[in-house]
Amino acid sequence: MNSPIRNPMKCMYQHTFYENFENKPDLSGKKYTWLCYEVKIKKDTSKLPWNTGVFRGQVNFNPEHHAEMYFLSWFRGKLLPACKRSQITWFVSWNPCLYCVAKVAEFLAEHPNVTLTVSTARLYCYWKKDWRRALRKLCQTGARVKIMDYEEFEYCWENFVYKEYKPSMCWDKDNYGFLRRKLQEILRHPMNAMYPGIFYFHFRNLRKAYGRNETWLCFTVEGIMNGSIVSGKSGVFRNQVGSDPSCHAEMCFLSWFRHNMLSPNKDYEVTWYASWSPCPKCAGPVAEFLARHRNVRLTIFTARLYYFWNPDYQQGLRRLSQEGASVLIMDYEDFEYCWDNFVYNDGQTFKPWNILQDNSLSLHITLQEILQ
Repeated sequence: MNSPIRNPMKCMYQHTFYENFENKPDLSGKKYTWLCYEVKIKKDTSKLPWNTGVFRGQVNFNPEHHAEMYFLSWFRGKLLPACKRSQITWFVSWNPCLYCVAKVAEFLAEHPNVTLTVSTARLYCYWKKDWRRALRKLCQTGARVKIMDYEEFEYCWENFVYKEYKPSMCWDKDNYGFLRRKLQEILRHPMNAMYPGIFYFHFRNLRKAYGRNETWLCFTVEGIMNGSIVSGKSGVFRNQVGSDPSCHAEMCFLSWFRHNMLSPNKDYEVTWYASWSPCPKCAGPVAEFLARHRNVRLTIFTARLYYFWNPDYQQGLRRLSQEGASVLIMDYEDFEYCWDNFVYNDGQTFKPWNILQDNSLSLHITLQEILQ
C-alpha cells in the first residue's frame, strides 16, 4: 500500500499547534497526527542543505493517510534520489502507530544512509503491549525515540507555526517527566537483534568514528549452578533517550539484569560486545556492581575505544579491570559472532571491511598500554 505523494505545508496555525501538541499523557479525541520535520541532506555537490515542513495525517483512516506515510512517500519521490546521506528529525504530536513503525523499519533497513530521530509530544496507548513493542522495534531499526522537551517545543514554535500573537506555552514540565520515565521504562528491555545497516555502521572499528555518538551493546548471560548452565539469555541494548548516564546501554543492561536475572544462588558469565568502550560515568557503576556481586564475571569485547586519550576514560577502563572485568578488543571472529547471533542477516555471511584486522591490532596495543 503506497501513500500518494503530497507536498508538505510550510507551517501550521497557532491554535492548531496548541491543540495538538499539548503534552498531556491522557489527551484523547484527537483525529489527526501532526508531523513537523527537518531534513539535513548531504549531496554530491553540496553539504547538508536543509528542508523543513509539516504533514498532517488522519489517525482514524487507512494507514496510508497517516502523516508518517505521507512523509516517506514525499521523501522517496523528492529528496532520496539525490541524497548521499541524510539526517531526518520528526517532531510529532503522537508517536507512530504499529503499521507506520513497520513501514519506517523497512525504509531504514533499505536505506542505511538515512538516520531518523523521532521526538514525540505524547505516547499513544503506551499501556498496550503491541504499542510498547512497536516503540522498541522503532529503536531497533536505528531510529532514536525521545519525548519533546521545552527547547523542542520552542523550536517547533519558531519554525513551524504562523505566529499571530504572543504565545502561551502548552508544554508542561511534570507531564514531560512522566512521559520520559514511561518511555525509558518501555525501552529498557533488550531487543532480539539489530538490522545489518546498524551493525555495519556502529560496529566498524575505526579509530576515529565520527557520527557514531551512541553505544550498541550485544550481550549473553549464562546462569551457572553446580558447574552446569541452568539459564541463559541474549539480546541487544542501545543508548536510550537523552544524555542521562542512566540511559546508557551499560546502565540499561544492569537495570534489566538486576530485576530479571540476578540471584545470589547462581554464578553468572556475562559477555558484552559493545560498539564503544564504557565512558567513566558507566565504568564506575559497573565496577561497583562487580565489587558487590562477586558471583558475576564480566567480559567486555569492544569494537572501539571511547576517548582513549582522555585520562578519565583511561582510569575508567583500569577500574573495570581491577574489579575483575576482562576488557578486550573485538577481532574478526568476534564481529562474525555478533553478525551470526545479533543481526537479522537473512542468511548472509559477514562481510569484513578493509583493515579490520589492522585496526583491531592497533586498538589492542592501545588498550594494553592503558591497562598496564
